[in-house]
Amino acid sequence: MRMTGRRIEVVEAAEDPEQLIRNSLAPAKVRAVRITEKQNSKIAVVEVDPKDKAIAIGKNGKTIDKTRLLAKRYFQIDHVIIA
Repeated sequence: MRMTGRRIEVVEAAEDPEQLIRNSLAPAKVRAVRITEKQNSKIAVVEVDPKDKAIAIGKNGKTIDKTRLLAKRYFQIDHVIIA
């Protein structure tokens, strides 16, 4: 942070999209990740423990936004939905 002047968060890389989504939503307990393709777009539906839903979304949606950015960048997943 001293070198860049920005807060940096590290997310463990993964070979498959399900694991990357689990890693980016940590420490929320993810029960399941389902990836479906509809009309040329990929959608990931993430089922989290109900008590961890706020953690998965994050303050002002920052955690889910980070997850959507990583899923789009590395696996071309258009949308991530928390269920």
